[in-house]
Amino acid sequence: MKDNIIQTTENSLKYYSGIPLRKLLPKGFLSSFDSNFRQFCRGIRQNLRVQNYEIIAITGYPGTGKSQLASIMGCLIDENYSFDTNINFIPTSTEVEKDYLKLPLYSYLHIDEASRSIHKHKWYEKTQQKLSTLYDTERENHCLCSTLIMPRFQNFTENFRNFFIKYWINIICRGIAIVYKRDEDKDTKDPWNVDFNMKLKLKYWKGKRIFERSIPDIIRMEQKTKNYWFYFKIPEIPKEIWLEYQKLKAQSRIAMKESDINLETTSYKERVNLIKIDRWKKIIELRNQNKTYEQIAVLLNVSSSTIRKSMREIEAYQGLKGDVYGSKLSQSDTFNNIYNQSKEDNLDEKRLLVDKI
Repeated sequence: MKDNIIQTTENSLKYYSGIPLRKLLPKGFLSSFDSNFRQFCRGIRQNLRVQNYEIIAITGYPGTGKSQLASIMGCLIDENYSFDTNINFIPTSTEVEKDYLKLPLYSYLHIDEASRSIHKHKWYEKTQQKLSTLYDTERENHCLCSTLIMPRFQNFTENFRNFFIKYWINIICRGIAIVYKRDEDKDTKDPWNVDFNMKLKLKYWKGKRIFERSIPDIIRMEQKTKNYWFYFKIPEIPKEIWLEYQKLKAQSRIAMKESDINLETTSYKERVNLIKIDRWKKIIELRNQNKTYEQIAVLLNVSSSTIRKSMREIEAYQGLKGDVYGSKLSQSDTFNNIYNQSKEDNLDEKRLLVDKI
């Protein structure tokens, strides 16, 4: 059954590769959208030529149509948007960087499966950090609009939420979404005014129980919040077209399971060792550039005492395993040996535990 799914996906990819989604949609589908929403997407296209990037967050409960909305936005913002080219199904920092760099100017990056990684907080924080870095360093050559899908807005890290996400679209029920805009005032502590809006809602809903709140009531309440912009209705993408998206998603889940296994089998001790090895590597590279301990400390954002301690550990390892700087071992070989040694230590501990049992 699994092989059949993969074969079907590969055949459909051959056919749909390079075909923009807007060419597959029925005639008049995009023009039937709310005029405010089409104007919003037109503004995003214009801003990409001026501000170099735009980041949009789409939130909502599972099954409310977040991915469909992101795809429709892709058609309106990027006329070449297609499922296999513009959607990132595996939101690791490596895959996001690869997809980001391969897209041409003024494209649309659809990061679809962000909700999978909220249970691996450090992993997704790293993905957001990578995206932040790319927009800081590469935006002049890769002016993109990125849309990230998550169940809850609070699942984004505070820095990413407050400084990179400019528009927030929340789907309150299937077919209806509300758009919010970030407060650009430099003096505001929370550009999304979450606490203020919550107090406003508690006052507005006073005396009215949750099950008594209708969709029109909820929209009227949201219109009173500070960041509210407009609401609109979302038409459904035809099922035969959306089936191609589902096939691609099924294929990505096979690859995702493999990466999940790799992440889950990495022990805490191994992760700590990898962080230490990464720091050692940076210290050695900077020392080879004749940087002082104090300069290295500033560059790595740690104390100089931490750098000195790391150098003592490197020298101790040098005495036990070989010359870190010399010709006996290259830097990559040295760090591979350190990592492999830490894995062997973990295996020894497990063998001792088994022997005791």
